[in-house]
Amino acid sequence: MLKRIAGLLVVVLAVVVVPAAISQMEPTPRVYTFVSQFQVPRANWAQYAEDTEKTFVPVVGKMLADGTIVSWSTFEQVVHTPEGYTHGAAWSSNSIAGLMKVLDEVRKNGPRPGQIAATKHEDYLMQTTLYHTGSGTATYLRVVCSNAKADKPDGYTATLKKLLVPTFEEQVKTGAATYYGVEEQYVNNGAPSTRCVVITYPNADGMDKWATAINTTMGKWSPAERAEFAGSTVPDSRRDIMARITHSGHK
Repeated sequence: MLKRIAGLLVVVLAVVVVPAAISQMEPTPRVYTFVSQFQVPRANWAQYAEDTEKTFVPVVGKMLADGTIVSWSTFEQVVHTPEGYTHGAAWSSNSIAGLMKVLDEVRKNGPRPGQIAATKHEDYLMQTTLYHTGSGTATYLRVVCSNAKADKPDGYTATLKKLLVPTFEEQVKTGAATYYGVEEQYVNNGAPSTRCVVITYPNADGMDKWATAINTTMGKWSPAERAEFAGSTVPDSRRDIMARITHSGHK
């Protein structure tokens, strides 16, 4: 189960992938994100990066321009684990059809040498309606995934809205973060109750500012609010990742 949760962390890439800028105060359309991850041996990292620039980036760039997708990205893990993934790509659309058009076009090129060298590969299809994109270019990604209580999975999102989303909003408005979103699986590769908070930052300093703001907010919680937040997830189910965004584009 822990390995499954760790894999889900990379989503992101609604990850990394950020929907068009829409104020959180307005209704947000549902956004679907396809995430493709690879565990690439270190000796093949350069080849994988070259293949990505030649075969993936042109496709998603064209699909973004014609409106098929609303955003895309490629990323590299910063904090590595023995069983974890090292590289990946993600793209988002307001429809499943949009996601599949990109996938079909990319597959026309066939598997590239960098992908063939990978020792593991896994895909995720995610969805979100709770997100907010600010300004600036994202260069770092943090994802925090937890298992919500299985009997009331939506309770975790409701608790986030109440206790932490106002702080999330402040950090996007001040430019410390460029995006936040709360993701769940559309195709369940793991526990259906898994929820992931995805944040992107313009630089490493933004991560520090975000952490300080969250800690300050949590320090002001009452005992009842602390209990409410702790009770919304399965104990010790949280898993995090940190990644560097190498290429990206969004409406």
